Amino acid sequence: MIDIELDNKPLTVPDGSTLADVLKQAKTPYGGTTVAIIKGTEESKEATAEYLISTTKGDIGIELSARQEVWQDAESGITNSSVKWTGRDALAFGPFKTSITPSHQDHEYMRWDVLFGTGGHVADHTYMVISKKLHTAAHGAPLDGGVFGRIVSGRGVIESLDIGDSITGIAPVERWETTVNKIVTADLTTGIKSGMRIFTYAAVELSPEAPYGAEHFLAAVKDGVLAFSTVSHAFASTESLQGEECPFEQKEPRRAGIITVRSNGAGLGRVYISKLDKTSSPSHSVVGTVTSGMELIQLVDADQAITLHINPERIMLLGRTFEAAEVEMRERGITMRRDGEIADSDVIVQQTPETTIEIVGACEVTGQGVSQKNLIRIELYDDLAPKTIEFFRHALGLLKSPIGALPVFAVYEDTRLFRMQEVKKEIMPENVPVEIVPAGEIGVTSQAAKYAQTIGVKLTDDSRYGPSGEKFAYTNIIGRVIDLDKLQDIGDGGTVYVTEV
Repeated sequence: MIDIELDNKPLTVPDGSTLADVLKQAKTPYGGTTVAIIKGTEESKEATAEYLISTTKGDIGIELSARQEVWQDAESGITNSSVKWTGRDALAFGPFKTSITPSHQDHEYMRWDVLFGTGGHVADHTYMVISKKLHTAAHGAPLDGGVFGRIVSGRGVIESLDIGDSITGIAPVERWETTVNKIVTADLTTGIKSGMRIFTYAAVELSPEAPYGAEHFLAAVKDGVLAFSTVSHAFASTESLQGEECPFEQKEPRRAGIITVRSNGAGLGRVYISKLDKTSSPSHSVVGTVTSGMELIQLVDADQAITLHINPERIMLLGRTFEAAEVEMRERGITMRRDGEIADSDVIVQQTPETTIEIVGACEVTGQGVSQKNLIRIELYDDLAPKTIEFFRHALGLLKSPIGALPVFAVYEDTRLFRMQEVKKEIMPENVPVEIVPAGEIGVTSQAAKYAQTIGVKLTDDSRYGPSGEKFAYTNIIGRVIDLDKLQDIGDGGTVYVTEV
């Protein structure tokens, strides 16, 4: 018999067992995602040249590149220092004693450089100077400029520091060293040996203080599986919802296992899981924590997917019938109310509250229903018009929800036009029709025409104009309506709801 660990629990399996045998014996639900196996039980952390500086305004991360011995000798003095001066170009913490040799030389400093400077060109009055912008100055630094590191996180904290603020602590950042003797695989024929530690999933606890960020994360997880786009030593992330807005709700240090969503700037909407300790950031809203299975995330590679067990599970009623939704809510102890069209077979197109966290907290939810005749199934041609489809899904909210609302703009004899609130995105020509547009195909007007972003569907074939009423050259074909007959009776000012198949 072989003694192993499966998801941090001891397990004994017969000699010659494979990964498939282990999963079957343990009755672990497995969806074909990545499994991590550590051959042995040794784990280690390696010291880095990175330090976390805690201040009265928040944490700053610094990575040393030179003069590490000077830093280490002066660390106790730096720890007890405060902001001596601050300006547009730089700020300084100090004073403290060092062994540096000051000079009167001017130097050019890049933004976020960190250097040792002095007051009165005396080493006993050394300062840690942080450059806030590109500038040239004589800071009483050594002849080579005195730069010994760079700020790698907490830049927003630096901008907020002023006279009276001080350093409250300094701690080295340790990095989890990836175990060399490991397997990251989805191959169920992998042989099992004694002492192996196997990780098949990670558990996540969502933050009740970040309902919209938690919902954003839940939308990024498809059927309990999260696929990673980018993996580095510091984080693993997914870009599946990049570009989708998410409000900033909660600021905390990004310790290993913390889940954040980028709430502004480059990478807006991107989901991150920290693999080592980092400072808080005004651009990263904390939405949850990995409570177990962090080993799997530490070992996973880019373009691999893992299974997640999330608490609470997502409540997404859109697209469900009232009858089916009430069964699920009853099982979860949540009271459900009906609004709008409320027959058992009617479809929910809006839920109030919107987020899982709010629904669970209130133990109740209201569903807004519409008749099945108002729900239209569509098929999108992802391979033919990916950029325009990206706009379409974003405009209708289909990246986060199975149902999208499409306001009716105009109704003509054989044409139905729809128009969303304008999205700040250019739509270049893509998958332009050539000879004929079949009935039911969905067209979007490109930037080449005046009424860009207009969405249209024709009820009959047309060899002259596209679905949105424009010439072929100005029309991008993105998919087709399956339930075309449902568009016959819609009127101006109404709304139809679409769902992908």
